Amino acid sequence: MQQEPRVAAIKSGDKALLDACDPDIYLGIAKKLGFAPPDATPESHKPVRKMFKPVGLGIIYGLGPHTLASRIGVSLSESAEILARLRAQFRVWEDYAQSVCDHAGMDLEISTEFDWRMRCPPWIKPRTVRNFPIQSTGAEILHVACILAERRGIEIIAPVHDALMAEADTGLAEEVSAALDEVMGDATAIALQGHRLPTDVQIVRPGERYYDDRGEEMWNTVNRLLLKLKAKAHG
Repeated sequence: MQQEPRVAAIKSGDKALLDACDPDIYLGIAKKLGFAPPDATPESHKPVRKMFKPVGLGIIYGLGPHTLASRIGVSLSESAEILARLRAQFRVWEDYAQSVCDHAGMDLEISTEFDWRMRCPPWIKPRTVRNFPIQSTGAEILHVACILAERRGIEIIAPVHDALMAEADTGLAEEVSAALDEVMGDATAIALQGHRLPTDVQIVRPGERYYDDRGEEMWNTVNRLLLKLKAKAHG
């Protein structure tokens, strides 16, 4: 559900950033910055969307031009231009992020809506402070979701980054999946003062396994290394 940029947009009140999130933040940013036409889709502009994934995260983390250039394969001047356009386009978020850093510097701590606090000594990295409101809000959404799921009788067996995995009899898979989806939506509304983030579900049935395209390369690498270790152990 591309949670982090949406949380950033809501907490900062940046309407331009929130508009870019609908329905796809990466392509939405490319459109806002003039790198894709208004009618572009993830299918029609796959290379552009892939290129702008690090750019989308750069909004949150405050990536510098050197890091961004190396990640998306452009020159340093092109990277600096993209970042300048980002700051100009999403200036409300940038002002909010700076205010968070200023607050942390004055009070030597920052906290979430539910009073989860982080100490901020003078030597703390600015990116850590800048990122705290987003990551901590994501964590609080998960905390609230776990409480709601337990109260509604849903058996949670594991968190998966910013999602939850539940277990149920095969015949109840759709019902429990829908109930957990509602839990996640309710949790976002509670943590974000009424703003409900979009959610999605995936049912893993007997004989299947959880799969995500983003982790395929790492999955294959780990399995290849394990096979090498097994071969070496039996060699």
